[in-house]
Order: sequence, then structure tokens, then C-alpha cells
Amino acid sequence: MPSTDTGPVPAPQTCRRPASHSSAASASPVPLQYNRRFFHGPALPMIDPRRVLRALAEHWALLEPLCERFDAGTLSLAELRSQLNTQLPESNPAEITALLDQWIRLDILVPVAKSPNRFELNAQIHDFLAYLRHEHRLGLCLEIEAYLRHLERLAGYIQDAFETRDSQDLARQLRLLDMRVRDVLKKLGNDEQALIGVAERAKTSDRQIPLAQRYAEVLATWDEYVEPMIQLVSADGAFEQGVRRVEQVLLRLLGEQQRLGHLVDDDLVLRTHARILEMQTNAQLTLRRARELLLPLREEARRHNAVTRGAALALAAIRRKGLDAVPQAAMPLFTRPQSTFLGTASQVESYVFALARFEPKPAQFPKSSGTRKSNGPARPPRTAREMIERCQAALPLPDLMQWLLAQEPDGATDELLYWFSRLSRDARFQRERLQRREYETTEHCVSLCSFALNPAAKDKGQARDADTLSASETHAS
Repeated sequence: MPSTDTGPVPAPQTCRRPASHSSAASASPVPLQYNRRFFHGPALPMIDPRRVLRALAEHWALLEPLCERFDAGTLSLAELRSQLNTQLPESNPAEITALLDQWIRLDILVPVAKSPNRFELNAQIHDFLAYLRHEHRLGLCLEIEAYLRHLERLAGYIQDAFETRDSQDLARQLRLLDMRVRDVLKKLGNDEQALIGVAERAKTSDRQIPLAQRYAEVLATWDEYVEPMIQLVSADGAFEQGVRRVEQVLLRLLGEQQRLGHLVDDDLVLRTHARILEMQTNAQLTLRRARELLLPLREEARRHNAVTRGAALALAAIRRKGLDAVPQAAMPLFTRPQSTFLGTASQVESYVFALARFEPKPAQFPKSSGTRKSNGPARPPRTAREMIERCQAALPLPDLMQWLLAQEPDGATDELLYWFSRLSRDARFQRERLQRREYETTEHCVSLCSFALNPAAKDKGQARDADTLSASETHAS
């Protein structure tokens, strides 16, 4: 087994308890550590976890109010004593001193650096109590980015361990990768609950407070967390790229194990890969939830700021120079000129009488200016099949456009050009381009190169016969 030591562990710092509460304890110095380490050698004995849990359970009613006080900062011994005296009015000073001494021995309370007379709640105890109280504090987007960099490094270690065929190191790195992915999932869940708390505090705050103060936390959260998160989780962001690199390493590991042999169980790799995909999905869902919660509040604050700024500028101009100083185009008209009209009783009665007998005038439509030409029943448009059959019957055609003008003397120009393009491109006919000339339609004078159409020959012999027949007909004519 490889050694798990990461380097020399610094010796813990010790200090004596302050004289103000050392009377209830023994005269020997008691070591006080902040975030006590776990030592492999016979250094300081580890605190019994059962004693810590028992103390938390017995003194929960006293520690829960202190959590809110410690959120605002550290507390001195005098402040701790006054807080406990308020909660335990029947206790004497010796009992309160013994209680504080017990909390210090169990590392529930730790002294502040360079201020031994001020104490704060142990960070691990504080996090544990916050978890029990369902409190969530929004972290930084940079923490997720740091986790991603660490995941990429672990993926590199996994690849190196597989190349050297070190099964123990490979399994250890996979477990570390799985633990870090779970840390990211835990942070994303905590951040989502913290965002919900930010939105709820903004919505339920006192309406008498100005909107800028009520939504200050929302705006700060958007600028410091949501916007960096949008850039991080975007398609080309660091989150997607890091997840893609780690996923490629794991998929390559699965494929190489199938080919070269198993070093670790495939279930461990598949479970880690599934957690990575879950982390990717949770990051996108957390960002979507943040947008749904905070974007309406942010837009409301921005609109309110714009309206307030404009109103303040207008009032300042009116206060200095009067109402005439405000541009007329910027002043809204709240009333219509007709509302200022004063009428007599007879005028009002006649107006109401006219409304009661009001009848709309019939609509006057203009008469037709001319008569439409009607030379019998309208002929339906020709179909493509009909035009092709007529063209086949008239083959050979020396000039397709001239034939169309003869067939449709009253046809529109666009319709004639459509049939010209359709028939000249049909596979049933063999075309030959003619010289450019002008053709007169009923509407325009068209200049184009027409075609001479002949039946399409099925083989070279038929094509040669068709050419001979065309030449003979031309000579005969």
C-alpha cells in the first residue's frame, strides 16, 4: 500500500484558558486547537465524537441562538456569559463557567487568532448545525471552477496510473475523483437552496424599505454568482470543457480495459461517469433555477431605478426653473382637451337625446368604373399534358416561340414564357437553338433565342433518320 502521508504535520498550538473562567477547571494547561487535525502518532488524543454529539444534543437550546450571534461575528467571554445568563436565569456563575469550559474542551468554541479572550464557533460544528437547521450560504463560482481544475488533474493521474498498470493507484484516484464530484454536487445543491433564500428574503422584506435596499442582495448575487456561472456553464465555458475531458478519460479507460484487461472494476468507472453526467445536469438546472428566481427581480429593480432616476431629474428641473423648463415632449398628457369643456343642462340633454336616437349611416361603396370583357365562358387554363400532346402532334416545330404565339394569341407574356421553358426542357423533344430575334406578344416585345423542336431519337439510327428527314423537309420547303 502506498503511504498516505502528504508531508510533515505542523505541531498544534496550545494556550492556557483565560483567567476569567479557569477557576472551574484544573490548573494544568488545556490545549485548544482550531480545526484539530487527526494524527497517526501518539500526539494529542482525539476528542470522543460521542461526547461532542451528546453535548450538542443536551445544549441544543443554548447553541441554536448562539449560531445567529456568531454569524454576525465573534463574541467575548462577557458577551457569552450575558447570553447564557439570559437563557439560564436560574444558573449561578460557576455553572455557566463550567458549561463554557466544557464547550471549549470539546472544541465547540475555539479562540480567535491573536484574541484569546474572544471566541467563535468551530467551523465544522457551525457547518453541522447549519445543515441541521437547513441553512444554506451561497458560495463563490470560483469554487466550482477550482473543483473543475482539480477534477482535470485527477483525470490526468488516472490516465498515468492506467498507462503504468498500477491498479492500486488507479483505484485510489478513481475514488478521489468520485469524492470530488460528490463535493461539487453538494455545493450545487447548497447554492440552489441559497438562491431560493435570496429570492424569498427579497420578496418578503418590508415594503417600507426602498427597493434598492430590498433588492441589493439580489443584484449582488446576480453580479457575483449568476453572471460568472453563465460564462462557466456555457457551451464553450470551462465547465463543459472540463467535464468533456474527464468524460473522455473515463470512456477511454473503459475501452482500454476491455482490450488490455481489467485493472479495476468497471462498476467503479461507470458509477463515476454517471456522477459526472449528473453533475453536468445539476449545474445547468441550478443556473436555470437562478435565472427564473432572480432575473424578474433584477429587471424590476432596473426598471424602478430608471423610472426613479427620470422622475428625480424632472423634479429637480421643475424645482429650479419651474414647469416650463421641462420639455413638452417629455410631459405626459393625463387629460384630454374635451374633458375641460363646460356645457349647460340643455346641451347635455340634447347630447344624450342624440345618443339615444343614433343610427349609423349606411356605407357608401364606389360604383364600378368600367365593364368587364366577357367573350363567352372563361376557358380553363391549359394543362402540361395537353400542351405536350399538342406539341408532339405538331412536330417538327421550326420555331417553338412562334408556334406558342399562334396557339395562344391572347396569352400573357409570363404564361407564354412558362410554356416556352417547359416545352424546351422536356425530354420528349430534341431541341436546336435558333438565332436571337424579337417576338411580339399582346403586352410586350420579347427578345430571345428560340428553339426548333424535333422528336427525341431513341438511338443513333433514329436520330440520324430524324436529321435526314428534317434536312429533306427543309430542302423541300
